[in-house]
Amino acid sequence: MSDFSQYLIQARKDVESCIEIWTNIFEENYEDKVEYMYSKGSATKEWESIIDYVPIISDVDIHIKIHDDVTLFENLTDAFISSIGVSQTYEDMFVEKNPDHLHIPRTQIINMSDIVNSESFIFPKIEDVRVLIGKYPNFADKPAEFIKRVDRFNLIEQEDFLATLPKSVIDRTGLDLWTLIRRMVWRVSPTPIRLLSQTHEKPLDLWKLNRTSLVNVLEEKGYEQIAENYQDYYYECWIAFLEGFSSSDNMRRIISLGFEIIKDCIEEVKKIGI
Repeated sequence: MSDFSQYLIQARKDVESCIEIWTNIFEENYEDKVEYMYSKGSATKEWESIIDYVPIISDVDIHIKIHDDVTLFENLTDAFISSIGVSQTYEDMFVEKNPDHLHIPRTQIINMSDIVNSESFIFPKIEDVRVLIGKYPNFADKPAEFIKRVDRFNLIEQEDFLATLPKSVIDRTGLDLWTLIRRMVWRVSPTPIRLLSQTHEKPLDLWKLNRTSLVNVLEEKGYEQIAENYQDYYYECWIAFLEGFSSSDNMRRIISLGFEIIKDCIEEVKKIGI
């Protein structure tokens, strides 16, 4: 078994522990306020190769829907004090439970109440989420053409992000480069999906694919360079994690590959008629 296989085994244990701890925290402290809570994304998908999950680069997506007639916190001060306390609780519980962990998973807690009524929000299918608290509603699927329009808009919108990169990177060294990677990771991951969705009969199904499968689809559709850059991006991310994000050269390669992936996907989607 390769070292990377061993890393993924430990990373999976860390992720499962992370999800369990967050579930316990919300059950014990906010259960009466939470309508439902679920986890989704790369952390909960099958991992076939090392690109499917990269510690710290990949996050654990946890979405929470609060009951309509309540708020999670009473006011700004309560929100801040409670949130920083929960952050400490999660870290303390994780380290105590996992003294030999590979990483402390980077979690992204999304309050669904802030976005659930957005016209452009697309609910994942019930079979594509892991329900942690409550009952996840069986939402009706949005029409394929609607999903394609949203994906196209969200992809082309990344031109504004790309335009900020030259002035953002010109004076960055060391750990400052991590701040750019952090701004980039959540943009790179779904970018090829938004390109592929434009010609896919059931675009929502693409969102259930792990990155290994996504690379295969990119190659089948003739996007070999994007597929290669996508793999190399996550290979470099693994190197960054294992080196403790200590190499500026490595982090610049990550940023450069991310730039190329987003730029090339935008160029390709513009070739496809609406």
